[in-house]
Amino acid sequence: MRFTLVGAGAVGALWGLKLLEAGHQVHFVTRKEESDITLGFEHQSPLIFPCNQSARIEESDCVLVCVKAFQVLDAIHLIQPYLHPDTPVVLMHNGMGTADAVLQTLDTNPLVLATTSHGALKLSPSVLRRTGLGETRLGGANVSGKQCDFLADVFSHALPSAQWEKNIQTALWRKLSVNCMINPMTALRQCQNGELLSDSLREQLNTLSEEIALVMQAEGLNIASGDVLQHALQVAKATAENHSSMNRDVHFKRHSEIDFITGYLISRAESHDIAVPENRALYQAIKNLEQSYDHA
Repeated sequence: MRFTLVGAGAVGALWGLKLLEAGHQVHFVTRKEESDITLGFEHQSPLIFPCNQSARIEESDCVLVCVKAFQVLDAIHLIQPYLHPDTPVVLMHNGMGTADAVLQTLDTNPLVLATTSHGALKLSPSVLRRTGLGETRLGGANVSGKQCDFLADVFSHALPSAQWEKNIQTALWRKLSVNCMINPMTALRQCQNGELLSDSLREQLNTLSEEIALVMQAEGLNIASGDVLQHALQVAKATAENHSSMNRDVHFKRHSEIDFITGYLISRAESHDIAVPENRALYQAIKNLEQSYDHA
C-alpha cells in the first residue's frame, strides 16, 4: 500500500519505519519545507523517505495522522486539498475529542480512530529508539470508516499486534483513563512512570480512578474504579523506566495534550454533572505551567 504519514515524531517515525519494513511505500508530511527526511532505528543504517509531495498525498491508499491532538485539525487542513475523497484517514494520538471536527472537515473520507501502546523515543531528529512493545486498536468513526477493518491486518503485519474494534470508544476511554493519571502526575513530578507505584501516591491515584470511573460509567462503559486503577498501575509497571509524553513536554517547556486528555474528561464530566476535583487540580496545574512558558 501507499501510505502518507502526517507527523514524523516518535510515533510517526516508528510506524513509518515498520510499514516500510513490511513492504509498503511510505511518504511523510511534516511542518518543515523539506523534500525528504532521514529516519532510522539506533544501531541501524538510516533510510531516506520522500516528504511533503502533494502528488504522493493524492495517490495514497491510507493517511496515518500521528501529530499531537491540538495539531490534528491544522494537519487535516494542510493535506485536504490533495486528499482523494475515498482515502481512509487514521487518527493516532493521545487523548480524545478531535474526531467530530475532523468529520466535519472530511465529510466523505473513511475516518478510523486508533490507539497504540507501542513506545518509541527520538534520540535525535533522525534516530529512533524502541522503548516498549505494545498493541494497537483501530475502529471506524463513521460508516465508511467502519468498513476499513482490513487495516487491522495491515497494521498488525507491520507492527504486531493490531486489533479491529467494533466499538473503538471503549479502547479510547481505557487509554484515556491511563493517560489522565500517568501523564499529568509524571509531568508535574518530572519522574519516570514507575515512580507512580510508590505507596505515597496510592491515595491520590485512588481518588483519580474513582472520578474517572464515574465519568466512564456515565459514558456507557461498564467499569469499576478498581479496574481503572489496576490498569493504570499495570501500565506504569510495564513502562516503569519511560517518561510520559506530557513529562517530556513539560521538561522541554512545550504545550501538552492536557486539553484532550484531562480536559476531555472534565468536559464529559460537566455534561453528566459529575464533580472531578482531583482531575481538575491536575489539569489546572499543567495549564499554569504552560502559561508560565508563554510569560517567560
